[in-house]
Amino acid sequence: MLYRMTGIKFLSVLALTVLFSFPVYAQETLEAEAPQQDPKKLFANSCSWCHGLFGMKAGKGGPKLAGTTKDEEGIYNTIVKGQGAMPSFKNTLKPDEIKLLARYIKSLPSE
Repeated sequence: MLYRMTGIKFLSVLALTVLFSFPVYAQETLEAEAPQQDPKKLFANSCSWCHGLFGMKAGKGGPKLAGTTKDEEGIYNTIVKGQGAMPSFKNTLKPDEIKLLARYIKSLPSE
């Protein structure tokens, strides 16, 4: 009887381990398969009204962003806090989206 209880306990622990590890595995798989957001599309939807042709030209009130002297952190902070007439986007965009935009803006060629 003692041997049988040990076997049942073992199977129970094994079943619980498998049962509780599956949702974690499934979540990691879904996150890994989530497509990376297109920074150009994000820029077009969030920034191009004021900053023109994907940041390459000045728009309606905003400067050209291509060739900026700010580093990624400076661009990130400007998007989060706003600057001059530019509003803050901290309540509009997720931190990952802001990082993506900062990287995109910094990558724009000056010419």
